[in-house]
Amino acid sequence: MARFFFLWMILGIPFLGMGQRKSATPQKKASITQNSSWGIGVNTNTNSGLLGGFSFLKTFPNRSFVNIDFTNTKDYREFDSPFSYNGRNYVEGKLNYLINFRPEYGRQWSLLKHASEGGTSLNGRIATGPTIGIQKPYMVEITYTDPGSGRITSKTGTVPMARALDNTYSKSVINGEGSFFDGISQAKFIPGWHLKTALEFKFETLKQNYLAVETGFIIDYFSQPVEILNQTTPRSVYTTGYVTFFFGKSK
Repeated sequence: MARFFFLWMILGIPFLGMGQRKSATPQKKASITQNSSWGIGVNTNTNSGLLGGFSFLKTFPNRSFVNIDFTNTKDYREFDSPFSYNGRNYVEGKLNYLINFRPEYGRQWSLLKHASEGGTSLNGRIATGPTIGIQKPYMVEITYTDPGSGRITSKTGTVPMARALDNTYSKSVINGEGSFFDGISQAKFIPGWHLKTALEFKFETLKQNYLAVETGFIIDYFSQPVEILNQTTPRSVYTTGYVTFFFGKSK
């Protein structure tokens, strides 16, 4: 979480400096009309790789907003197996993908308002809503020994990693990772709930366009434990630190 603390410091210091400069020269307060806006975002978080997911945000004049997140959750202990076959990689012991779909409703508060003609603003946000977890088996391609003939037979399809590890297939060797879409029919939904707190740094640009950086924390609670890696304890609660880069338009 240390990288998120430093990110807050880097982004927050310029705003504090701006506030001090403005207080030195009192100016007449301009009335600011709150407008609605929408934005599309790209996410990175502590439970994923560089690309963690996507977001859609819609804000309203009364300072409420709705947001939809679609993110991937990984276990922090995941690593590529050193025993790759013909250069094909796979994650050692990974049993399931966990994809999160989060619709949410929230409120925001202005911590630093921009000028009437535009500029930079800082908002605090809190939101909550259901989490729909999609647990899909992690599929791998294997080569195994046919017990009937004793011959080495190449598996033309793919099997769940759990089946490759439990001796369902005799003397199996993992060739590499299967397609993400293999085994999609075996996916199951795990309902849950989440709470999010965040800071948004918003930069108004030309023609009512804006760029924004949102950084915060999410806690997800699922109705049943989710197992991602072999020989680890399944969990019902996952916490995430994240940064989302938004591009959008105000109306």
